[in-house]
Amino acid sequence: MGLVAGALLVLGSLFTVIGGLGVVRFGDVMSRMHAAAKAPTLGLLLAAIGAAIEIGTAHAIATLVLVVTLQLLTSPVATHVLGRASHGQVDVPVDRGDALAEHRASGADDVS
Repeated sequence: MGLVAGALLVLGSLFTVIGGLGVVRFGDVMSRMHAAAKAPTLGLLLAAIGAAIEIGTAHAIATLVLVVTLQLLTSPVATHVLGRASHGQVDVPVDRGDALAEHRASGADDVS
């Protein structure tokens, strides 16, 4: 079991490092957000599975399940909020029409 747990811990760490490198190396905000959201989440999941296998107690497994669950619930929400906040501030080319810009232009977001 130690070999599998070690491999998962190393793989999880590599994914987290790759996400960090993506944040540093990518040029635009949307690519950086993608790197900051996807790879570290998978890295945390793999590292938590490896730690659960290595530790093996019920208390540690319950704690790791809680940590992973909270990460999986909060990371997409934080990325979505960051994307909406930076949408009008940066100039990012889009392939098709920009539905969020059209929605904002219609005044539907006004809360007056």
